Amino acid sequence: MKRILFLAPASAISVYAKSKIKIAISHLPVISLAVLAAPLQARGHEVRILDLSLYYNYKNKLIEVLEEFQPHFVGLTFTTPLYGDMKHLSSIVKQTNKDIKIIGGGPHATTLPEECLRDSDLDIIVIGEGDNIIADIVERDNLSNINGIAFKHSDKIIINPRLDYIRDLDKLPFPAWDLYDIKKYSVPKIRSKRNPVCSIETSRGCVYKCSFCNKSIDGLTFRPKSAEKVVDEIEHMLSLGIREVHTQDDGFSTDIKRAKKIFDLIIKRKIDVTINIANGIRVDRMDRELLEKAKKAGVYSTGFGIESGSQEILNMIPKSTNLEQIRKSVKLCKDVGIESVGYFMFGLDGETEKTMNETIDFAKSLDLNMAKATITVPFPGTPLFDNWDKKGYIKTKDWTKYNYHDPESESVYEHPNLSRETLVEYYNKFHKEFYLRPGYIADRLMIGIKTGSIFEDIKAAAKINW
Repeated sequence: MKRILFLAPASAISVYAKSKIKIAISHLPVISLAVLAAPLQARGHEVRILDLSLYYNYKNKLIEVLEEFQPHFVGLTFTTPLYGDMKHLSSIVKQTNKDIKIIGGGPHATTLPEECLRDSDLDIIVIGEGDNIIADIVERDNLSNINGIAFKHSDKIIINPRLDYIRDLDKLPFPAWDLYDIKKYSVPKIRSKRNPVCSIETSRGCVYKCSFCNKSIDGLTFRPKSAEKVVDEIEHMLSLGIREVHTQDDGFSTDIKRAKKIFDLIIKRKIDVTINIANGIRVDRMDRELLEKAKKAGVYSTGFGIESGSQEILNMIPKSTNLEQIRKSVKLCKDVGIESVGYFMFGLDGETEKTMNETIDFAKSLDLNMAKATITVPFPGTPLFDNWDKKGYIKTKDWTKYNYHDPESESVYEHPNLSRETLVEYYNKFHKEFYLRPGYIADRLMIGIKTGSIFEDIKAAAKINW
């Protein structure tokens, strides 16, 4: 039996500190760590998850747990914005006990395994999905025979062949939510109805090819859990005291029949659950029947990755959606009684001041409950990054600067049409013009009075730096 400690970086939440609507950011237990811990638990290993975002002095807490638990392995999953945190935490681990083996994973590690190993204290990188790899790393001495990893060997870095994608997700164990004290987490009422909240992954893979998206982990093939497995998992989550579920799929409704069956089973089993399709559904993969079943099953909100109000930009991404589909989908949500949240981006390929004004006008024309815009950051592993890198637009590969939630940060690229100052100007303009409309304010006040959240809404609005 081995001891494994998984770490969630403290800045997994603070990375949103300069986002315009940071008051709506959900603080949830990290699902990927619970997913990776489950197969290790099933094989008899002792596993812990330490969420450093829960501690003010996270460094002291980390050292304390390392000295008390004495893990054989420490696991870290990270995105590009958390690259600097990975290096910092890995250094603390090695300074505390140099014999601990550190395993890294996630989209950035999968995209650049050699660089991550060379420039940090990581010992091993998981390339792609880690569910079936993590136990092999822990249990085998000879890393050369484990596909799907990269590792340090003397002064060399070895990259083994990648494993195929997991085809039958139903065979995976439920995430190890028992390793979290879920009562320590709270999601603002503006983004939840009933705490505590945890995430659910009902599928992996996305068949669409948006230029800004990294598909290095889950790929372009849609791989769903069965509707029965999903609903069984929801019931298991509720048995642990979880009261609300937020979906994290890239393509929850890619198979609309499966999505409808999930809701049918929830209704049939009379499960009392509140659901937020937080990561969104595509506007071309939904219909009224789906939303009506969703509403009856406990869904109160869904996101839409709208990205732009310019059809020209949507075609260039390529998003494979159109403005009329977006209008119809938001209206359907309104008709059925499900909240809608629109996600937008400024600075995509081909963006101009004209297209950004079109996006602002389009967002205001929709009857969205919330809207959030970000300034595009081309992450490694995306077609956008590769294209702009070839054209010389990328200014730096200091990954610590790649935070798309900080509009005031130094730009990591030269946009072909727009200055950083112009992008920030329109980012601010978007949120001001969307949220400070008299009609929107009146609607929010009415909703706040109706739901009892009016004082929290006012408090939240006061925290935004308009």
